[in-house]
Formats: sequence, C-alpha cells, structure tokens
Amino acid sequence: MSGRSRRRARAAERARVTRVVLISLGAVALVVVVCAAWVGVRAAISYGQVSAARAEAKATVAAVAADPVSAASRADRLRVVGDRLDDARNLTGDVVWRACEYIPFAGANLRSYRLTVEALHETVGGGLAPVVADLAKLETAVSLADRTVDTAAVASTATHLRTVERALELGRTTLREASTGPLVPPLASGVTEAQSLVDSLHRTVSSLSVAARVLPAAIGASGAKNYALLFNNNAELRTTGGIAGAISELTADGGRIELGQQLIPDQVNPAEGAGLPVSPEERALYGPQLGEYIQNVNLTPDFVRSGELTAAHWRAALGQELDGVVSIDTATIGLLLSATGPITVAGRELNSENASRVLLRDVYLEIESRDEQDVFFGELTRAMFDKLFGSGTGTVPVLKALGTAVDQGRISLWFADAALQREIAGGPLAGPLAQLTDRGAPVGVFLADGTAGKMDSYLEGSVTATCHAPAKRDAKKPAKVGSTVTATATLASTAPADIASFPWVVTGYGVPDLPAGHIRTLVQFAATDSLRPQRVKVDGAEVTALSRMIDGHPVSVVQVDLAPGAVSVVVAEFAALPTRSPTVDRVVATPTATEFEHFAEPGTCG
Repeated sequence: MSGRSRRRARAAERARVTRVVLISLGAVALVVVVCAAWVGVRAAISYGQVSAARAEAKATVAAVAADPVSAASRADRLRVVGDRLDDARNLTGDVVWRACEYIPFAGANLRSYRLTVEALHETVGGGLAPVVADLAKLETAVSLADRTVDTAAVASTATHLRTVERALELGRTTLREASTGPLVPPLASGVTEAQSLVDSLHRTVSSLSVAARVLPAAIGASGAKNYALLFNNNAELRTTGGIAGAISELTADGGRIELGQQLIPDQVNPAEGAGLPVSPEERALYGPQLGEYIQNVNLTPDFVRSGELTAAHWRAALGQELDGVVSIDTATIGLLLSATGPITVAGRELNSENASRVLLRDVYLEIESRDEQDVFFGELTRAMFDKLFGSGTGTVPVLKALGTAVDQGRISLWFADAALQREIAGGPLAGPLAQLTDRGAPVGVFLADGTAGKMDSYLEGSVTATCHAPAKRDAKKPAKVGSTVTATATLASTAPADIASFPWVVTGYGVPDLPAGHIRTLVQFAATDSLRPQRVKVDGAEVTALSRMIDGHPVSVVQVDLAPGAVSVVVAEFAALPTRSPTVDRVVATPTATEFEHFAEPGTCG
C-alpha cells in the first residue's frame, strides 16, 4: 500500500472513531437529558404532594396532641395525607431515580429527598394513622375523678403501640441517613423539619407504649401494690432533683389509686449507727450517709440503687415490703398546677406562677422549724393529690404536664418486679444513670448539695457536652490523642450579699470550712462504659477527682464552693475506647427548679 493510501485509511479510521465518539457522547447526553427530565418532572410532582401532605400532617399532629379524644375523628384526614405520601414515594423509587443518585452532589440530594419521603410515609402510614384510635382509648381509660384506670383497656393497646413505636424508630433512622451528605439549604431545612416532627411523635408514642405495657400491672391489675412517694425539694439538690423531705405511701389495687400514710424522714431513718451497708465504691464517692438517711438515697445517679435503699429503709422502719418507689421533684408541682389550677396549703395559695418561689424560698424564710416544714410539705402532698383526682380536673392537661416532667427527668421510678423494671430501662423514668447511652447521651452531669441547707434556690448555671474526633495524623507517627467527650458544668451563686443573715435552715447548720451563705455542690460526671475519665479542671486548674465505677459506669466527683455572686466552671474530659464511637446530641443532667441551660454540640466522637 502506497503512503498516500495509508494516509487515506488512517484519515478514514479517525473519522469513523470521531463519529462513534460523537454518537456515543450524543447518546449519553440524550440519556442525561432524558433522565434529568424524567427525574425533574417526577421530583416536581412528588414535591407538590409532599408539600400538601406536610402542612396537613403538622396541623393534624398539633390537633391530636392538644386533644387526643378527638384523634379518631381525624383518621380520614390522615388517610389523605398517607395517600399523598404514597404517591410521592412511588415517584421517587424507580430505577432511573436510584441510578441518578450516583451523580456527584446532585445524587446526594436526590437520595436525601427520597429517604425523607420514605420516612414521612412510614411515620404517617405506619405511625400516626394507626395510633389515633389508641390515643383516644388511652385517654378515656383514665378517670381522675374516680381515681381509677381501666387496666384492661390500657393493656389492649400495648401490642399495637409497640408496633407503631418501632415503625417510628425506623423513620427516625431513615431521616438520620437522609441528613448526611452535601445538601442544598432548602432540602437540609426540610430534613431537619421532618426530623423534628418524627422525633416529637416518637417521644409521645414511646411514652404511651411504655405506659401501656407497665401501667396495668403497676396499679394492681393482678393484686394490690404498695409504693413510696419521695417528694424531692430542689432547694437542696440531689441527682433526681432534690432531697426527699416529704414521704408518702401510695397504694393501688385493681386500677384504683389511693394516697396512704404520710411520713417525715425521721419516721423512716434508722437509728444512729444502724445505717444500711453501702459498697466500697459508694462509700468512696458519697460517704456512709448514702445508707444512713432516706434523704440521701438519691445522692447516687443510679436510681435502681436509690429504690433498693428506700425499700430497705421502709422494711426496717415499717415492716412492709414496697413494690416500687416514685420520685417527683418540686418543679413538677408548678407544671401540674398549670393543668389543675391553684391549691391552698396552710393558708398559702400556690399556683403555676409562684409555686417554685414559695416552695424553694418562702417556706424556709417563714417557717424555721424543720418539723413544721415537714408538716407543710405533707399537707402539700395531700392537697395536690386531692386536686389532681378531683372533679373538674382535665385528664389531657394533667397527662401533658406529667409528660413534660418526665421528659425533663423530674420523675423517676423503680419497680421491685424485675419484668416491670426492664420495661422502663433506658428511658427517662428509669433515673439519671440509666439514660446514658452511646447513641446520643454518653455523659451526664449530676449535682448534689453539700451545704446541708436550702441554698440551691440560688444556684444557676448550665451543663454542656461536646465530642472531639481524633485529628488526622501522619500514618508513620503513633496516635497521641483519640476521640474524647467533654462535659462542663458552669455554676453561679445568685445569693444576695446579706445571705449570711438568713435563717440557718436556709444557709445550713454549719458545715466545717464553709462560711454561712456559701453554696457547696458535689458535681458528678458520669459516662457510659465506652468512656474513661481523663482529667477534671475547676476554673482552669486540674484537680484530683474521686473516680469509681457505679453499675458499670465511670463516675467522677469534685466539690465546688461558691461565695455569693461567684461563678465556677468545672470541666471533665473522657476518652473513648478505641473500638467505640459514641455520639452526642444531648446531655443528661440533674433537673433543677432554677435556670440551668442544657446544651450539646451534636457529633460523632470517632
């Protein structure tokens, strides 16, 4: 073949290759355009359905929360919402849409949108729509005026509520997956809004699900039950809210609840020198007083242990066995009064606005005798019980107030029945330590008074939790720092300058080395078994903290003294075990009746 022929052949081959490339590129471009048009049209239609469904779902959720009795009447609206979301899900689930999810950046947004639609569909279809009838049934099963609960009606909802709870948990998991990746702001905002809606509904259904499984047996469906009610006063802090200054007996039989004998601590406390034995770890952190006084059973954040100690005190003093312990704090009274209206105790009117001030401060300024104070709080318990279970009190407002108190950690339960205890394990009712989990709350900050007075009505501050992933390093160099979780307690005394002149019952009876009017606080930092204490700093200076294991959890304790107007910052650092990656999105803390901010910086610590 001549040179000219070869050149012509190569030119022809190049032209053929060029045509093939151009045709291929054109085909790819056509496919991209067609796919973009396909996805774009379906996304637009789907978004219209989601937008309409979102508005209706938000309105329905709000209405159901305000009046569960009317929940069943909204079933038709929820079916419409479910149909819209079903259409939206079908529009985003085809093979073309899934293929486009692999496109850089745009694909992450398409995937996030699809997952959000799926989560909302599961929330309404598998969560909200099936539960509305149960909401109405549960509400009507409670008769406050008769002090009774229809245990059979409550029990009949348990299986269904558990199924719905799991469906909502699946929706939450899907939304967490949808929130990952580089999302455009409107979509990121929509995912956050969907998470808020699903989280709120999950909390409500989860609480009802636990109640349906626990309540029938707990209030005597199969036999009489006997409980100790510990009324915790936040003016003298303990981990579950405050010192148990008033104690009452609660009985339940066949669904009917009664308030029994009312006691003061000295009627339950053992004789001097006859306190309950405590473990070496407990003695190191809290001293022997954990077992010496019923007022101190909640020094530990382990409420199972608090319940066991209370039952042992009750048995020794009264010769009776307890089926459980209920702990409730002063601030809950204010929440309940917003639902019931005011009550009168010893000539004083208490309402939702003044309850904290009267119960945390005024009582101690006006009644100096501790015996008379105990009598006052006993009368308060009776008056509150009678108001709650009186005619005219609305069940829905009371249940909502109690739900708020539970969410804030103001109510804790312990059951002697291991099966009932397992049902509440890990939830807010199980107490402070039980709420710690690597999935969002690996650390807790718990406060206990060391002043032996009522100075914590002047204690304010904040508690925070943050996580720090290990920095990227040179592969040739050994790692020096792993992932860590930091918990911080900022404490401030708002006591007036003349606080030292206040009655001794407020300032304390005279703790060694603590001037009158100063606040002494035991700050406890607890964590899951994935973390190990590293160091504690008080106002920037590293200090030696007492550290022990309590029920498998590392707990570190330091003491902080505050003069009037003083502020102190306590920081505890924990290191995560190499094989663990806890996440932080909330911090568990002692509930107070004063202003304490809770803040967690969300993130994965590993």
